[in-house]
Amino acid sequence: MSIETIITYCLAMMLFAAAPGPGVFAVISQSLTRGMAPAFAMLTGIIVGDIAYLLAAAAGLGLIAKQMGALFIIVKFIGGAYLIWLAWQSWHTKIVNPSSKSKPDTPKKPNKFSLLGGFAISISNPKVIVFYLAFLPPFIDLSTATTGDLALLGVITAVVLYFVMGAYILGAAKLRRTISKPTPQKWFNRISATMMAGAGIIVATRN
Repeated sequence: MSIETIITYCLAMMLFAAAPGPGVFAVISQSLTRGMAPAFAMLTGIIVGDIAYLLAAAAGLGLIAKQMGALFIIVKFIGGAYLIWLAWQSWHTKIVNPSSKSKPDTPKKPNKFSLLGGFAISISNPKVIVFYLAFLPPFIDLSTATTGDLALLGVITAVVLYFVMGAYILGAAKLRRTISKPTPQKWFNRISATMMAGAGIIVATRN
């Protein structure tokens, strides 16, 4: 694989990762309401889903969504429903005055659920499908890529997504720490919930 191809893929991936979409909204919302660990777990799930689509594109499965048929529709609704459920939790998170010794009643769920949720979001995300199965192949001939080439593209995918979307997570976490008064916390939780619900609706309803 030429250096030009690698640079092209890096730039395309950076623009793709930075563009607002269900995945970006989801990790920001997780970071705002639950903290960085669940958000990075969700990001890891998103990356696994992205790499799955990268391999599918290399295998020539440009019509994978249609080939999956009913299974794709089920996964899409599961991903959307999961986001909407997280939005409901964020909206109803109790706010505790920082002067109190008690801690906010933030939902404590194992990070594996965030990881699985991230994977479902990626697999059912229209933006991901379009990027890997429609936009990318005309610029990079994945059909001729070797195993080493695909491994390199997979590493680039993971590094760029961790770097770009991780910046969103860190920024949201920093903002979360600076909000100390109950009223702003309440509104940030509700803004986060709205973003998450919107992402869920996009995932569940777009073809």
